[in-house]
Amino acid sequence: MKLLSSAETFNLGDTSFRRKVLIEDYNILLPLLKQINDEYINWNKESQGAFYIKSLNQTDLFSRNDTEDPAKRGRTLTNALVKIGLTDEKRNLSSVAINWINESITPMDDLEKLFGIDINNVLFLRQLVKLRVYDSVGQNYFYPFRFALQLLIRYRNIPQQDFLTIIHLIQPAFSEQKIKEIINNYGKVATNDIIFSEFLDNNFPEESTNTSFAIESLFDNETINRQAFNSIFVNRKTTESQDIYYDFVVKLLKFKKAPNSENLESLVQSSTNAQIKKAFGFGKSVFIRKTNVTEFYDENSDNALLSNNNRDIYGQFVLSKKDDIVKEYRDMTRRTFNLTGIIDFSNGLVNATNQEILEPIFNNISIAGAGQYTDYEQNLNFTFYQDIPLSDILHLDTDIIFNRLKKVLDVTDKSKVLTAVVTQKENKFRSLISQKFPKDKIMEILPLFSERNDSEIHKLVSEYATIPTIFEYIVGIAWYHISNENFSISKSLNLTLDGNMLPLSHAVGGAGDIVIDYKNMTLMIEVTLMNAQAQKRGEWEPVLRHATNLTVSRSPKNVTTLFVADKLDDNTVNIWRAVASVPMKATNNNEFTSLVKIFPMTNSELLKILDQCIDEHKLLKDIDSSYNVSSESFDLSWRDKILKKSISQ
Repeated sequence: MKLLSSAETFNLGDTSFRRKVLIEDYNILLPLLKQINDEYINWNKESQGAFYIKSLNQTDLFSRNDTEDPAKRGRTLTNALVKIGLTDEKRNLSSVAINWINESITPMDDLEKLFGIDINNVLFLRQLVKLRVYDSVGQNYFYPFRFALQLLIRYRNIPQQDFLTIIHLIQPAFSEQKIKEIINNYGKVATNDIIFSEFLDNNFPEESTNTSFAIESLFDNETINRQAFNSIFVNRKTTESQDIYYDFVVKLLKFKKAPNSENLESLVQSSTNAQIKKAFGFGKSVFIRKTNVTEFYDENSDNALLSNNNRDIYGQFVLSKKDDIVKEYRDMTRRTFNLTGIIDFSNGLVNATNQEILEPIFNNISIAGAGQYTDYEQNLNFTFYQDIPLSDILHLDTDIIFNRLKKVLDVTDKSKVLTAVVTQKENKFRSLISQKFPKDKIMEILPLFSERNDSEIHKLVSEYATIPTIFEYIVGIAWYHISNENFSISKSLNLTLDGNMLPLSHAVGGAGDIVIDYKNMTLMIEVTLMNAQAQKRGEWEPVLRHATNLTVSRSPKNVTTLFVADKLDDNTVNIWRAVASVPMKATNNNEFTSLVKIFPMTNSELLKILDQCIDEHKLLKDIDSSYNVSSESFDLSWRDKILKKSISQ
C-alpha cells in the first residue's frame, strides 16, 4: 500500500469495516466480488453500489441503512481486501484470492509446515510477509509484518500497545539500518533501563524537538521557560495547541505544589479541553474528577501526571501523542496479524508462538528497500498477488534452515523437526484447555449455545470467530474431556486457530468438523446450530457425504459419526438411520461402503454425558451394536432387475 501525502501511518482496513471475524467474512465477500467483476466491466459507482446491495441481500454481514451511499459502502467495505493483496485497487481478484475461494491454495512447503498452522493461516502469513508500505512518492518502502517478526524474535512479552505503536510509527523513509537500530534500542525497554515514552522520544522524535535539552531543567525554575517548553511539548500542526498545553502544565504544577480546592478546580477545568485529552489523556478524560483534594488523589493515585517526578508529565505527553497517531488503525493490524497463527496476543502481551522456529527463517530477511510502486500493487502479475509458498517468497535455502533447526531442537533428521513442532502445538493446546477450558468451564459454556447468549460466548471464548465456529471448538474440547484426553486435540479439530490456539474459522470443503483417530476406530463429530426445520435442507446430505467418504477412506477401520445439534429434526434422524444398511458410494472415489453410522445427539445430551462422566467407549460400543445390521443381502442391482423384468415383458 502507499501512504497518502498527509498520512502518518498505514492502515490494513477502512475504519468503517468494524467486523472482527475476518477470515470467514473475506471468504464470503470474495465470491460476491467475483460475481460483480463478471457482471460489470469497471469498478465504478454503479458496480460498487451493486456489490454492496448484493452483500446486503445475500449475507448477514452488514445492517441496512437507507441513508448511506451504497457506492461508498461498496468501496470502503472492500478496502481491506486491497490492502492484503486479495484484490487490486480495481477489485480484480488476485490469483491468491481465486485459489482460496476455489479451495486450491498452493499446498504448504516444508518450511510452512514448521509453524503448526493450517492453510488459511498460511495464506495470510504469505500475504503479510509480502506486504509493503510505500511512501507517498511510491519509491521507498518497509515491510511492517517482517519488522514485527524481527521484534518478536528478539523479545518476549512485549506489551501489546508498545508492539502496535512501534510498528505504526515506522516510516517508509527509514533505512533498514535505522529500523534495525530501533529493534536493538527496544532492548533497553525490555530490560527496564528506560521507560517506553523515553524509547519513543529517542527513536521517533518530533521534528522540532531539541533533544539535547534536559527535560528535568524545564521544571527547575519557579516559572517555566516558554521557549524551552515549546521546543519539547511540540504540536506540528498549530501553535495554538501549545498555548493550551502550557496553560494546563502550569496549572498542573501549581496544584502539585499547593494542592488546595482552588488549584484543583482550575486544573480539572483545564483538563476537560479536547486537545488536552488528546495530548495527555489518550483521547479520554485526563483525571477522574473529584472536588475534594483528598478524594481526587485517592481516585487518581496511579496517574503519572501526579507523580513526584515531573519528567513523567512529558512521558505521558509523548505516549498520548503517539497513541493518537496510531490508535485508529492498530486494532485492525492486530486482527490481521492474528490471522497468521504465529503470533500470540494473549493477556495483553505479544509473543512469537515459537521463537526457536521463527528465528532461523526470518532473522536475516530484508525489512526495507526502494522500488517502483507501480511494479508492486498495480500489477496483478507481481509477486504480491501470486499464490506461492514462503520459501519462494523469501528465496530461502530450506536445507540450511533445517540443519540449523536440527541443532536447535537436538534431533537427528528433518522428519523429527516436524514431529517436534506437532508435539509443541499439542502441548500448548492442552495447556490452554487446562487453564481456560477445564471441564467445569465447558459445562458452563455449552448451555449458552442453546440460549444463544452470543455476547457471553464471545466473552468467554473469543470475539474473533463466529458462534457456529466457536460451537465446533467447544464441542471438540467437551469430547476431549469425555475421552479423558485420549486423543490429539490439535490434530482432530479442523479449525483455523490463532497463535493462542483460539478459533478463527470453521473447516472448509469436504472435511468433517472434528475427526478423532483412536487406536482401533475413527470418530467424526459434525456439529450445527441450524434449527430442526433447516437441518434436512442444510445438514442431512453434507453429513451423510462426509460420513460416507470418511468410512470409505478409513476402511477397514471402524468409523462412527456423531451429529450434535441443539434440536434434532426427526425426519433427518430417521433418514440417516434408514440408509445405515444401504451401500453408499464415496463422492471422491469409486468405492462403496456397506455401513455408514450417523448417531444424532442434542447439545443437552452431550452435556449430560460430560456431567455424568459417561465412558465414551461404552457409548460408541452401544452405537455399534445398534447399527450392527446385516447389509450383505442388499442387492445393488435392484433397479436393473425391475427395469429388465418390465422391459422383457
